[in-house]
Amino acid sequence: MDRSDLLSKAMFWMQARGWRHKLAKRRGYEQSLFEHSLIELDVLIELFPILAGPRHYGLSEAEKKILAVAVLVHDVGKETEAWQAYIRDPKPDLWVSHVTSELTRMVVPGLCTALGLEELGEPVQRIMAHCAEFHHSQPGRSDGAIIEAMLTGGSDRFLTLAYLVKGLDHLCSAASAAEAEDVVVGDPELSRHLKVARHEVLMRGVSTTFLHHATQTAFQQRGWKPFLYFSTATVYAADPTEAPTEPTAEEIRAALKKETDAAIAGDVTQLMVGSPTGNILPKPDLFSFPESRKYLQSAGKKISPLSFARKPLRAKRKVVEDYWKLKGRSAIPTDTQVEEEAGRISVAQPEMLVFKFFKAMMDPEKVEAISADGAALARKLYEQSFGRGSWAALQSTSTIMPAKDMARTVDYFWALLGSAVGRPQNETVETIHPDERQEILINLLDGIAQQVFTAIDKPSPRAALSQKMAEAFSGDLLKPTAVGNVQALAQKQLDHYARSKPFAGKESAKGIYFCPICNAPFDLKKKEGIKASADFIDNPQTHTNRGVAYGSFGYIMVCASCYYERLLLQTLLGSRPAEMITLLPRLNLGPGKGKQLIRKVREWTETAKAQMRGDTGNLESGFSFGFTDQAARHLGERDPFSLEPEELPSIFSYRFTTDTQKKRRQEAMKRLKEEFDEDLNALKIACEQSFATWEEAVQALIDNRIDQQDCRAIRREVFRLYETIHLICQTPNLIFIPLSYEVAVGNDESETSKGLRRLYVALLLSLVFDASVAIHKEGDPVDFQGKAGAAYVPPVPAVRSLVEYDWLPITEAKQWLVAIGAASQLVRDSGLPARSALYQILAADPPEKMARRIEEGGGKNLTAHHLRLIERLPGFHAIRS
Repeated sequence: MDRSDLLSKAMFWMQARGWRHKLAKRRGYEQSLFEHSLIELDVLIELFPILAGPRHYGLSEAEKKILAVAVLVHDVGKETEAWQAYIRDPKPDLWVSHVTSELTRMVVPGLCTALGLEELGEPVQRIMAHCAEFHHSQPGRSDGAIIEAMLTGGSDRFLTLAYLVKGLDHLCSAASAAEAEDVVVGDPELSRHLKVARHEVLMRGVSTTFLHHATQTAFQQRGWKPFLYFSTATVYAADPTEAPTEPTAEEIRAALKKETDAAIAGDVTQLMVGSPTGNILPKPDLFSFPESRKYLQSAGKKISPLSFARKPLRAKRKVVEDYWKLKGRSAIPTDTQVEEEAGRISVAQPEMLVFKFFKAMMDPEKVEAISADGAALARKLYEQSFGRGSWAALQSTSTIMPAKDMARTVDYFWALLGSAVGRPQNETVETIHPDERQEILINLLDGIAQQVFTAIDKPSPRAALSQKMAEAFSGDLLKPTAVGNVQALAQKQLDHYARSKPFAGKESAKGIYFCPICNAPFDLKKKEGIKASADFIDNPQTHTNRGVAYGSFGYIMVCASCYYERLLLQTLLGSRPAEMITLLPRLNLGPGKGKQLIRKVREWTETAKAQMRGDTGNLESGFSFGFTDQAARHLGERDPFSLEPEELPSIFSYRFTTDTQKKRRQEAMKRLKEEFDEDLNALKIACEQSFATWEEAVQALIDNRIDQQDCRAIRREVFRLYETIHLICQTPNLIFIPLSYEVAVGNDESETSKGLRRLYVALLLSLVFDASVAIHKEGDPVDFQGKAGAAYVPPVPAVRSLVEYDWLPITEAKQWLVAIGAASQLVRDSGLPARSALYQILAADPPEKMARRIEEGGGKNLTAHHLRLIERLPGFHAIRS
């Protein structure tokens, strides 16, 4: 049997019967009939190489097909309206059975045809039905089925196959990985032929995806195969005759180090240089000695050489007077002198930041590897280049202060003879062209730095970072690991919490702390934590109840694991995300569906990113999750369950206005003329193409037919061609899609409206990918362990009150998707304030009053289209239900 072909045909058959929107399980979690049946078939196929082997069941090809059909139809009775009403009722009056022999036997022939198994005769098909029914039986109830199976061509193998179907159903219905492991251990039909193990983790964030993958790699290297994925765990199987053993903690850490090595190996230059007015080196752990020159160059680009010169005369005078005082000049400068000095200071500002970053990277308190010996050598080399006292002057500077930085750093450099820097034609360095002068400065400072790095003979901070991350993140591994005394651990944490209260909001080497993010206890003296900064956590100076109610409060302290989590995320993205889309199994996933999920999510995000980059040549449309009205129009009357992932980019696309397109074309032409000095021939030569007019050149630029570097930069900047979604995906357990912008129409939209738009997008993705989906702020706590539904409802009081769920059930997903889409399309004609119109329409009671609102408040004629949209609002259904 071809696995991919069989799964594909099975999915088509189940979807045709409407199983994607019908429930199979609702016991603290939700799972559709489609998912549940597909997972069982998927797991069965994955385990065939072991179970079908001669040392175990020795299954024939016909028996494999019997099992495949049986697991697909064993719950067919759950598709009936009576059973669906029963499972959806939170307090049903009567129990309703889903064992319907007639329906089971009726669908088997059609399913065999759908799967391409027509060659199986009627007796075999009847055995398939018996196998499917048997697992629901209680003692004595299956006797008739057994006798009939024997009389119609079956054998005692029927019982073997039936028990396998029963065991597999219990295995795939387990609510957790631990329960799944217990099912196998407690089932003699499975335990004699399968050895199972599992890994479990605490969910922290993007690092969890790397921990999942590293642990899976370690298990596979020991001969295990993953066959059931949960959001926080994976269950593995192996042939018990091969006596497999679980990987050690050291093997998992080694695999995790390899994963993080690859993750942080990219270019992090844009993350290294911080704020000119704040921390210039915010992420010293990412510092790589060989890349110091790139960091210095980036620092020089952080500020414009014209910014200070553009300030008002009054502001410039204050700085110039301070500068003269530092230089020992007591006179009051004239306006002309102020402008002259301001021009010098303005041009020097990029060099000030180069000095500032050099100072930071030579500071042992920031870059520990430098040490006191390295700092002493840096001082010696620096003063050899810039003169006695220059090092002390450099150390006297802090955040950028133009007067002080000019006097204490730049003047020392500019006063050097030109011959001292290889420019004998210039009397002093000050007379060298600014661009060349900055490059000379970078060469000087990087030369000093490289000598220091060589002398200290220590690895870069980034070289040691992956090991630190691996050690921190492996602490989230719950199994396999040594099991300690849970009560003793709980008592230790309580004691730690009580002792940590006086230290909350205070940085002390003797302090003990409780991480406000993950609740882990840690000590600073053991380097288990760090002072939080606004660079990776919002409002780090906000007082918390974990501290005492009186006295000063500085910065909160976070554990190393939470710090590395945010550092890893920013390293992967290059910045902090605005929001995060999280996809995870509603309960569990089989290996085939898991691979398919990863592939489809990757294909969708890559297609969307190609559209954002303008690779398609279509610059008339953009991509946004916020325009839910456009998405609803594109979706139209189509059933969201029938959507394919490749259709999502077009669903979330929107067309730019004619005015916007015109302005961008004009801007593109202006930029091209500026770049090539109004010389069309120069553009032709640079691009190695022929253009009759500038308009023709702009069209070629839009069509993505110009490959010249400067032109591509103009195209990217003018048409805003930037990727705003990303993908962090290692295994099917957990998938993250970070967003550069929040899901919203505009910045002034209310949090309630934004929450409803996030819910709409989450619902659509959930129905397309058959996964639980949450869209949330990065760092916001989300109860993933308590998930029981299709989509996470944003924790906005008005939204939660309207929807009445924390996680919206699968059974109501389509209804709310349609309702929010309809309300989004009514916003423009409603005449309601744009900030809150979406919520007001959805909350309208009764919804029919929106008809009058459109006519009176919106000044529009009520149309049949308006009425169709109003009928889709949630209150309309509630009134008539």
